[in-house]
Amino acid sequence: MASSSAPSAGSILGLIRETGGLSRAQLLDRSGMARSTLYARLEELAALGVIYEGEPLGAARGRPSRRIRFDDRGRVILTVAIGQAAARVSVTDTGGRELRSRTVPVVLARPADDVVDPLLDIGSALLARGEVLVGVGVAVPAPVDVRTGLIRAATTIAAWPADAVLTAVGRRFRVPVVVENDGRADALGEGVPDETMVYAKVATGISCGIVVDGHVLEGARGVAGDIGHILVDPDGPRCRCGRRGCLAAFSSGAGMLERLALPTLDDLVAAVEGGDAAALAELDAATNHLGRALAAIVATVNPGRLLLGGAVGRLMVEGVRARVRGDVVDRVAEGLRIEAASWGEAAASRGLADLVMRRAYAPEAIDALLVGHGPG
Repeated sequence: MASSSAPSAGSILGLIRETGGLSRAQLLDRSGMARSTLYARLEELAALGVIYEGEPLGAARGRPSRRIRFDDRGRVILTVAIGQAAARVSVTDTGGRELRSRTVPVVLARPADDVVDPLLDIGSALLARGEVLVGVGVAVPAPVDVRTGLIRAATTIAAWPADAVLTAVGRRFRVPVVVENDGRADALGEGVPDETMVYAKVATGISCGIVVDGHVLEGARGVAGDIGHILVDPDGPRCRCGRRGCLAAFSSGAGMLERLALPTLDDLVAAVEGGDAAALAELDAATNHLGRALAAIVATVNPGRLLLGGAVGRLMVEGVRARVRGDVVDRVAEGLRIEAASWGEAAASRGLADLVMRRAYAPEAIDALLVGHGPG
């Protein structure tokens, strides 16, 4: 009889995924399990369709041992990254690499179903015949409690019900669903394994994600990284949250567009790159405010990198670098890299795919599936 302390099948799958695959002998050595127990676990996982026997390992007499691999062949993830002005719908592989994608404009003032359902229609059309959908990840420009998938105290989508995204996806797909804040999804997608990093995106709005040892901080109520509503000046411009002088009112693309009387972010970027004096002055002021806010985060978290993303954020890299390095002490600034984000619009897809994989293949999730998959 197997010991009650023996690793579960879900834990064995986690070991296989973590290592890239091991032989049965290696699994026995790593797990410390009895041979019969391990083989029973592997039979369960094979029946569930999540492992397969891969390539032979080395030259050996007799039948060579084979690597037991995680079976991600044909498995894909659907991601929907909703921004304040546009949304990107993507199908990715299990590593977060985009296979197909489409970007469309959105109007967040419309009811949730009018926004989310058409995006899911696009997602359904992007899925190819024969692909196995692992899960769906959705990023929204609002605070989210990732444990429940509920939207919390949103400003940009204040009229949406808290469960709007979960309900819409649940009507369409019977797979695990992850809902996350857009800045945190971007941050996870921009990071590398085990990294401590801060990511700030400035486009129409401002979002931020803080990654510590490869895990994005969510906070006790799902609002970690909500820096757009830090109070900068109580006598400053009106923010969309109703207060005056929030960081977003000073430094977001929307705030700058309003003060410069420009229609789009593309026009703002063109004005800055063209040397327009008013646009450059506006950008400098916005960058100074953002840099001060980010300096406080950098001093608190001590990241290895500070990344700036978004159409406007990329214009702020040099200014933020100067402001942060001027505000923090040398021991905090030592080794800190402040640079433009590299993954662009694909960052959220990568981050959401990572979160879906963690949810769908968590040991407890696999063990729960096996309970329902067993005889009878």
